[in-house]
Amino acid sequence: MPVTLAVAGGLVAAAWLTGILELRVNRDRGKPGPTTPVTWNEDLHFPNADQWLYPASGVLALLGVALALVVIPFGPTLIASDLGIGVFYFIVVADFIVVGIALGGWGANTSESVEACYRVVAQLVAYVIPLGLAYIGAIMMARSLSTQDIVQAQGHLWFVVTQPLGFALYLITGCMQAYRPPFIEPFSPEISRGVMSTIGGWKVFFWRVALSGLLFVVAAMGAVLFLGGWQGPWLPAPLWMVLKTCALAALMLWLGTRVRLRSTAEMLALAWKILIPVGLVNVLLVGALILLGVGGK
Repeated sequence: MPVTLAVAGGLVAAAWLTGILELRVNRDRGKPGPTTPVTWNEDLHFPNADQWLYPASGVLALLGVALALVVIPFGPTLIASDLGIGVFYFIVVADFIVVGIALGGWGANTSESVEACYRVVAQLVAYVIPLGLAYIGAIMMARSLSTQDIVQAQGHLWFVVTQPLGFALYLITGCMQAYRPPFIEPFSPEISRGVMSTIGGWKVFFWRVALSGLLFVVAAMGAVLFLGGWQGPWLPAPLWMVLKTCALAALMLWLGTRVRLRSTAEMLALAWKILIPVGLVNVLLVGALILLGVGGK
């Protein structure tokens, strides 16, 4: 129970921190994608909505993000659960939010929300393979799937130095995974913001924490994989981890506003024509570095 409460409280705090950061980065650019305004004071009802899928979708989305936070280390011992397969576990549970968005879109049963259901699945197909290739480089160099082992393997040299291609790949695919510009197709204004147009009342809290928390955990995993996680001089380990996470989240948000929004077709083309080949090249380069004894343990 104490661990559960700590994770829940940490997720709410992380969502609040990320929300403030996002508002500051995007203050002159509107609120595209999942940060668009929603109705807090009045619940919304749809005559053809599924009575189970529609209300459960936000809970499932929030659960996935909370479970992903469990394996993020904020210090040498400050981690809810140091699983031996922590990175693999994170990849699986973080994408529960895809199921939540799909169920929310299908469950609300409006034309726009059902379109969002299809778009979120297509976006998953676009990013999941190149995102996995970005992970593989760090896993290879650390020789472990444990998030703590990956952080400790960067005691002398952060992986961003030896894997700049992998880091760039993570930035792009991380924006896709977090549904931030320029990859906001499931929340596009063209479909009335998808699921966000169907929520109100108590459901707003679940979706707000889930979608803001998602950006935080994606950035936090990036800090673990490439920026040495909680390691750093002078400052306490948890503070280093939070600073690196916020810096990476801000970088992702800022870069996303530099280019125009991308369609689903463009995301798929980008992934299969550019990102996957780049990911494969990065894996080959990391393998060569390991043979030369560079980086890692």
